[in-house]
Amino acid sequence: MVETLMQLTVRDILQRPLFQKAETIASDEALNRTVRWVHIMEVTQVGKLLSGNELILSTGIGWHDDEELSLSFLRQLIDSGASGLCIELGTYTKKPSDAMIELAKRENFPLLFFHEEVRYIDITQDLHAYFIHQHHRMVYELEALSTKLNQLLLSGKGIMPLLKLLHHTTGAQVAFFPLNAEAQFMPHMPRAKADIFYEQWIYGEMFATPVLKRGLAHRPILALDHLFADLLLQSEQELSEFQILALDRCATALAQEMMRTKYMEERRRYKDEMWVTDWLSGKHADKEVRAYISSIKPAAKLYGLTVCVFRLQVKLAEWKEGEELLMQKNMVARAIFEGEGYFLLPAILHDHIVFVLIDQMKQLKWKERLLRAIERLRRTEHNPDTALFSGTLGIGKYMTDLSRAQEGYESAQETVAIQTDIGPLSSPFFNDLHTYRIISGLKKTGMLPAMIEEYIGPLTRYDQEKNGQLLKTLKVFLSLSGSKQDTARELFIVRQTLYHRLDKIAALLGDDYLVADKRLAIELALNAYEYTYGAIK
Repeated sequence: MVETLMQLTVRDILQRPLFQKAETIASDEALNRTVRWVHIMEVTQVGKLLSGNELILSTGIGWHDDEELSLSFLRQLIDSGASGLCIELGTYTKKPSDAMIELAKRENFPLLFFHEEVRYIDITQDLHAYFIHQHHRMVYELEALSTKLNQLLLSGKGIMPLLKLLHHTTGAQVAFFPLNAEAQFMPHMPRAKADIFYEQWIYGEMFATPVLKRGLAHRPILALDHLFADLLLQSEQELSEFQILALDRCATALAQEMMRTKYMEERRRYKDEMWVTDWLSGKHADKEVRAYISSIKPAAKLYGLTVCVFRLQVKLAEWKEGEELLMQKNMVARAIFEGEGYFLLPAILHDHIVFVLIDQMKQLKWKERLLRAIERLRRTEHNPDTALFSGTLGIGKYMTDLSRAQEGYESAQETVAIQTDIGPLSSPFFNDLHTYRIISGLKKTGMLPAMIEEYIGPLTRYDQEKNGQLLKTLKVFLSLSGSKQDTARELFIVRQTLYHRLDKIAALLGDDYLVADKRLAIELALNAYEYTYGAIK
């Protein structure tokens, strides 16, 4: 631990030669107040003149003969975060009031008295020289720390040596909480104590008491605008400026190390994409799939899977450094999906980004978790020119048989294809497509136009010629289960007009248009019409 960790306290200042004859009224807690600067102040309105942690020197010329004013002056110093007040007794102030002493004791605020004339200029020169020396020393030590951090990064030895260096440099407890991985502590903590420490951090109990808060500092480990871990520094005493700055430098180094590690992992996974492609082509049995996933993530749970397909708006090859961009995006996506209980295996197939998502939570609210992850992923795409996940999205069937990934992939593709025809869906799940799946199949066979013509063709021609709004009337009538009162209200027409339209529909389609089988076919034809030509208005 470097010497610059030693902050100057009121207790330390009392040991300096110019303070040897000073009288002190202060508790142990008051003597431990940190002093970062010394300042002569004779004005009575402190206002915004102080930044905190200043030792104030005063003769009392502005307030010595007014007890109320002296108390106001002392209260302002306390509220401004000053470290203490030194008063020269004699020329102006003969003796501090009992009320001032009582207030100082109550607030654990140190009072220092000089019973003979002192040169404040000598005190400020002495202490300012010390502060400046400490600052230069701190800069030197921080530069040395940065050099050591860079050497460790270049050595490729991982995260633990960085945490050890931070602990050795600061002398404080270091705690590292990576997302979806076990916490690490330096120095090592027994498991029971480490669990309590972790719970206190998660539930915010560490910030419950001001004393602990002063001895605690936290830095998020961010890369590509995404949180990958939390780094904490905790001490029994207030953390010094040097310790905080050392924490900042170590946090930056940890972000670089995590980026390097995850980048290398992503490159390896990128090379494994061919295996995923074969899996989506149906070439791997359930046993082979389980063995492969266990080899790359031994702790993975294999409850089920679903496949997400993102249609790229432009070909990835058209972007400069497209492969690098994809790896960076996959790193962020992997962390986001893991946070929602999915293990991600990505691939690129036919100008689509494909995510095979292995569920780790037994299908528990799998749709909600998946949509949350996708929304978070899309919010990370600040630059539209390099957005990969903002295009049309399709989510396939949920499969518990891992060998049926091909079926999940094909259903996700079909969901994308359907949206190409009808536009974006509010729920892009294959399981929610219902009649759209039937209509899409009919379209592939070429039977769709004939079915529309057979069941509602007369109505479409009548509406085109007469502007009769029979299609809309029929759609609303059927959607309201044949309620004439509700239909008239929904269409904002009187009942007589509705009766006239329904009679015309019966004349064109046949009096049996409400018979169950025919009605079902007509409703399918109406959906097919909207699928092909857009919403009926």
